[in-house]
Amino acid sequence: MATDKKRVQVSFTDEQHQMLVDLAKSKGFSKSAIIVLALEEYLKMQK
Repeated sequence: MATDKKRVQVSFTDEQHQMLVDLAKSKGFSKSAIIVLALEEYLKMQK
């Protein structure tokens, strides 16, 4: 079953964007996937 996904727009500094690009390339994930994973980890730590 497909999950409906919502689009969001975020702004990063040049440095943050480059870190995201580098991390995504090194891990073999899309930038979106890295952000989703980071959010999930952040939420886990808030419990």
